[in-house]
Amino acid sequence: MNILYLSWTENSAPDMIETLQQLGHNVCAQLHELSFYFSDALLPSLQQVFASQSFDCIFTFNFIPPVSNIAESIQIPYICWVYDCPHVTLYSDSLRNSCSYIFLFDRNMQQDAVMHGALHAYHLPLAINADRLASHLSLSGSRDTFFPTTYRHEVSFVGSLYEKTTFEHLKNVPPHLKGYLDGIIAAQKQVWGADVISAALSPDHVNEIYQALPFTRSAGEFITPKDVYTGVIQKQVTSEERISLLNAITNVAPVALYSASDTSLCPKAAPMGIVSYTAEMPDIFHTTKINLNITLRSITSGIPLRAIDILGCGGFLLSNYQPELCEYFTPDVDFVYFEDPDDLAEKVTYYLSHGKEREDIAYHGYQTVTQNFSYPVQVSRMFELFTSAL
Repeated sequence: MNILYLSWTENSAPDMIETLQQLGHNVCAQLHELSFYFSDALLPSLQQVFASQSFDCIFTFNFIPPVSNIAESIQIPYICWVYDCPHVTLYSDSLRNSCSYIFLFDRNMQQDAVMHGALHAYHLPLAINADRLASHLSLSGSRDTFFPTTYRHEVSFVGSLYEKTTFEHLKNVPPHLKGYLDGIIAAQKQVWGADVISAALSPDHVNEIYQALPFTRSAGEFITPKDVYTGVIQKQVTSEERISLLNAITNVAPVALYSASDTSLCPKAAPMGIVSYTAEMPDIFHTTKINLNITLRSITSGIPLRAIDILGCGGFLLSNYQPELCEYFTPDVDFVYFEDPDDLAEKVTYYLSHGKEREDIAYHGYQTVTQNFSYPVQVSRMFELFTSAL
């Protein structure tokens, strides 16, 4: 196929382009300032591209309504792979375009897309470039030479603390509403793999929140205030959770915190700054004894890219419970999950003192992810689903 790949400087672009070419496709990669938020400013430049060249389909990471709209207008398939959640452009009228073939890493998000009228929405977990990571880390097939002789960190976490959220606008709501929101947050913290928040927000609660945090839809967007406020509260839960869990762990082990956030919120963690996705992050995952994944609460089912990346670097993954993580990988064989703060602290302590068991799990997880979640495997699956739907 002749594929027009439109990039917005996403980290995964080189891996995807390389894979498409390896699978025999011709790829024309172009960098554009893509607007996700329902702007048609991209249309003139894309119209010029199609006036001079012929393509069989367009590809982007994440769903971009203007791209879908121009694809619909010239009747060319538009394939996208969504790895952000929440992803507000899925609440666009463009979602229902017949040309759009949308692949989503979270099964619940895929089901929502179908419910909202997507004609071609598929569930497809994310991928790693196994060859690139193996080359970068000099990983061999032998377990005897797989692990570093010296580890850089006992425990590390790479990610945002989300300490600056829109939830700040809800701090001064009436006491009865504040108490209710605090209760929802507390309840959600007790449950992984399910959305407690949206079910708990009644129309009356949404209307009260609206008084403190007004919301206006863009043209061509069908997102509701309840959708927006659910996402706001989910991010607040994530922020509180990440900060409290990291602080709890620092009481039992040293923690390296790689983040652009305010690391003073975790005063006992070692602030390490930010890192490059391709140049530094793989080394961190491979040379840390325990790599933490604390999932953004809007991802209710799917496997976060961070978890896939850790496994793909041969790192030991300690994660919260995620339904699809336990579906595609075997707990205590490929990775380990925790259920609550006490369980997390106990498992950190246990696996730091049981090195061989920890490395056995990391090695098995690496084998599973490279066999089943490499880019060629997942992209081949994508095009099988795509061509069968044409």
